[in-house]
Amino acid sequence: MNEDELISRHHPVDEDMPMQHRVWRFERVGWYTLVLLVMLALAGLFGNGPLSDAQALSTDGRIEVDYQRLSRTGSIDNLRITVRGAPGEQVVLMLGGTLLQSASIETMQPQPQTSRSHGEALLLELGTSKDGIATLYLTLRSEHVGILEGIVRADPASAVSFTTFLYP
Repeated sequence: MNEDELISRHHPVDEDMPMQHRVWRFERVGWYTLVLLVMLALAGLFGNGPLSDAQALSTDGRIEVDYQRLSRTGSIDNLRITVRGAPGEQVVLMLGGTLLQSASIETMQPQPQTSRSHGEALLLELGTSKDGIATLYLTLRSEHVGILEGIVRADPASAVSFTTFLYP
């Protein structure tokens, strides 16, 4: 910019160029903030994207849970639980935490051989394949806002804890 553009003029209209430069700077910061927010939303900051997808693994590697770390209230979220056991044997899973109390299970595939309540938890018996793996697919819906904690346990040594944050 040349020097004439930095000087406030009084004809035909009064100008305050230092103030105008501050307004332009503020607008640029606003545009950059909006672009950043849109990029983060596309990346999954508000659910369903790379920032939202998460995986939890038990310390012994027997249980693996794929879940949404970030989600929205009222949306349907997928939860995949993979358990390693003896080939052809049954595996008993315990699902617990605030996840079951604050979310409803919409679907469960495959249907467990048996299911029963155990206090505030749910016990599910699943059959394993020839390679000893059982996979359970759940779809959950929650009307809760805030943090939900889920716990998946196959035995005392094999447990996974995970959390999901639900936006309003």
